[in-house]
Amino acid sequence: MSITGMLVGIAELLNQIASINPIFFFIIFLLFVFIAYKVFKVLVKALIIGIIAALFPFFANYIGVTMDTSLSTMMFFGMFGVLFVLIFKIVHGVVKAGSSLASGGQKGRVKSEVRKELRKEKRSKK
Repeated sequence: MSITGMLVGIAELLNQIASINPIFFFIIFLLFVFIAYKVFKVLVKALIIGIIAALFPFFANYIGVTMDTSLSTMMFFGMFGVLFVLIFKIVHGVVKAGSSLASGGQKGRVKSEVRKELRKEKRSKK
């Protein structure tokens, strides 16, 4: 299946959803905007890290390590930095989701109960 055919299929599906239930379509739209925002944030961070990583050869030369400062070396380190950020974000997300699933959602409840107890202690001290 080609990309164009897949896009046409998605467009037809969204048209059917919009005609059946506009509220569901609006929820899909909000979900799309939320995901796009998160992806944009990750890409901007990756771009900034890539630029900083591309400058690493200059830093290495500054501290006394002889390193080539050609464009290809800078691109290598920049791409390695971007790759590192993307892999880190993926692993971090998987670990965070796994720990949340493993704890059964207890972390949020424990935090809220601790906050309640701290408030009670503050009130009793007054």
